[in-house]
Amino acid sequence: MEHQTAIDGRSPVMVARLSRRGFLAGAAASAGAALLAACGNSGAATNASTPTTAAGATTPASNVPAATTARAATAPIGATTAASAPPLMTQAGAPDMPKAYIGLFKDNSVAVFDTMTNKVLTTIPIPTGPHGLVLTPDGKTIYISSDGATVVSIIDTATDKVTGNIEVGQAPHGLAITPDGKTLLVAGFGTNRVMLIDTATNTVTGQVAVPQPHNLAISPDGTTAYVAAQQPGATALAILSIAEKKQTGSIPLEKTPRALNLDAKGKQLYFTLAGVDAVQVLDVARNNVTGQIAVGASPHHPLITATGEYGLVVSQGPGELSIWSPDTNSLTGTVKVGTMPHWIAASSDGDTAYVTNEASNDLTIVNVETRKVVATVPIGNAPRKIVLQPGMIMQPAASPAASATTVPAASAITAAPATAAANGVTIASFAFAPQSITVAPGQTVTWTNKDSVAHTVTDDKGAWDSKTLAVGATFQQRFDQAGTFTYHCAIHPFMTGTVVVKG
Repeated sequence: MEHQTAIDGRSPVMVARLSRRGFLAGAAASAGAALLAACGNSGAATNASTPTTAAGATTPASNVPAATTARAATAPIGATTAASAPPLMTQAGAPDMPKAYIGLFKDNSVAVFDTMTNKVLTTIPIPTGPHGLVLTPDGKTIYISSDGATVVSIIDTATDKVTGNIEVGQAPHGLAITPDGKTLLVAGFGTNRVMLIDTATNTVTGQVAVPQPHNLAISPDGTTAYVAAQQPGATALAILSIAEKKQTGSIPLEKTPRALNLDAKGKQLYFTLAGVDAVQVLDVARNNVTGQIAVGASPHHPLITATGEYGLVVSQGPGELSIWSPDTNSLTGTVKVGTMPHWIAASSDGDTAYVTNEASNDLTIVNVETRKVVATVPIGNAPRKIVLQPGMIMQPAASPAASATTVPAASAITAAPATAAANGVTIASFAFAPQSITVAPGQTVTWTNKDSVAHTVTDDKGAWDSKTLAVGATFQQRFDQAGTFTYHCAIHPFMTGTVVVKG
């Protein structure tokens, strides 16, 4: 195969994969069919002269090939690749090559990422604190909320420009869109409301009261929304009827819910809890938790690939992407990614995962089939949410022998609160302990982060701020005047505390 001629500038391997999955048309499809006959249906033949990467290795952006060619010619990540081949034709009117959109929380912008060249094409400025991010099913429109403002911005993916803003109230967090693309849901953390927006007119058509809603998930039939309610003392999964625009149920939780997603059939809801090192599995028919998938410390975003073949979740403590089987809900392996991974997007075929790493300011691209890191790309400051347009992702083939670390079965672990020293507050299990502390004027309070992830200690009125406290770090604040001072974690705003100064 190493002497075979490339078709339209694409390698035999890539043409075979594209033809097998229906992403080529015309003469290229015929040539692809011939290649399939020569290579076998797996399309797994590789160019003998193409170099391979060690299992799980992080490849520098300047050295990773963007695509494999018949002569093993490569272009460095971030370089412009010559357009020697005509654009690919894709299914169902999807874009020729999918782009990814990434909210850069500390840059107040959205990065536009080319999945062909692994290069940031541009950044789009938006209001303070990009938070929720969704893409319409046709891949043409992006909606992104700004939690430091009161709007959801609208981005046209053809021009990569903001075309308008929708006023939704204070501190909008997560977003979700119905499978038909007609209704957008906005979690109004600061308004204690979930807003429903008609995407044809981009106007708010209804709202449902939910205490501090954070993230949302919508059933595959588009009728039901599940909302992570984070208000202390009222933590729950709220169940909403989208058509009726009302709450129809609630599942109380002892811990604070974080991120959530349903499987393709809408039978199981996967969600994570602050301070619990396992993905929770909810039986939707009975509305009760039927199991847990033990993973690394501080799991955040769970995702089932579109094909239903893989379950994915990021574990923020160890910086891992965990992979499980949705059929058995058992963990099958892990892949090391960046620092404090936040969100995942997967390609339409489920073979490629894009993981944002909030603390290392980069994007890890993972071949899910082989569980190898394909590339790690600097992306901007504090990347959080990511969405990916539909279409075929072309990444270098990975060796089947390069497998992820296999993780033995384990029980879910809930971290025990640590004991704070005098005039000290411990941060553990996504909580300040004690939540309220009393000191005399002139005394200093010391906060120590003993959790598995970073936090902040931020005064509600903005008078003082620890900035990001890494694991094991401390922060001190002296209080000279009597009064009551409330504070929170800016990264996880459901975490709150109080300092009472009297004497």
